[in-house]
Amino acid sequence: MIRHSKLFLLIFSGFALGAFISICLQVQAGSLTPSGTPASTSVGTVPVADIVGSGYVTSTDSLRNNSIALSNISSSINSMIPDNGLTAAGGMYNNRIISMNPPAAYTEVCFKSGATYYDARSAGAATGGGNCSVGDVGYVIEKNQRNGVMWEAARQTCLQNNMRLPEPFEWKLSCKNSATWGLSSMPSGYEWASNSFFPMFDSPNGVYATVSIIFGGSGCGYSNWAGATIGGNVAGWEDTRVFRCAR
Repeated sequence: MIRHSKLFLLIFSGFALGAFISICLQVQAGSLTPSGTPASTSVGTVPVADIVGSGYVTSTDSLRNNSIALSNISSSINSMIPDNGLTAAGGMYNNRIISMNPPAAYTEVCFKSGATYYDARSAGAATGGGNCSVGDVGYVIEKNQRNGVMWEAARQTCLQNNMRLPEPFEWKLSCKNSATWGLSSMPSGYEWASNSFFPMFDSPNGVYATVSIIFGGSGCGYSNWAGATIGGNVAGWEDTRVFRCAR
């Protein structure tokens, strides 16, 4: 009996060793499947179901029968980068009209079907339901100026209302259409018109500072810079400008 058990164990060990060597040789040769079929070297799509079927992943794996499209990873990451439209610093940045009730009178602007549309609304009115719908590419912008404050205070006010400052594209387009779209005081002095800031060196005055963009002045196309909150080499060099919120 003992002899038969030892013989069975020896035969079983031989089969196990042979199977292990076979798998190692297939992997070394570039094959990742037990059948000996060479694994795909494509970097486009990796069918997870193929790996599951090979036995290297159990059939209970949550990824069974799904595919990982590597070409979609970039777009997925990019979709997570914007902070829900609160910076919108990329020109036509795919900013979209969201469902909200802005606290001040505003105009809703959207772009679709090769045309630009707008809806002028009162304070507290819900977005959508007119020429523009929730989900359309576009933005909302307040009709009236708010009192002048420093840049970070303007941003703070807008953020408290789930909004932001307009970007140059939005401000200039709104200014050029202000009479039609029901926007007041455009242009009427420089307004904060960006959520971004950048370093600057004022050579004539020898001033280092961090500044942000302002638009308005004598016309819709006039732009300049003004001292933002992150100071420079002159203590307290921070400008106060009127502003309006957007989203």
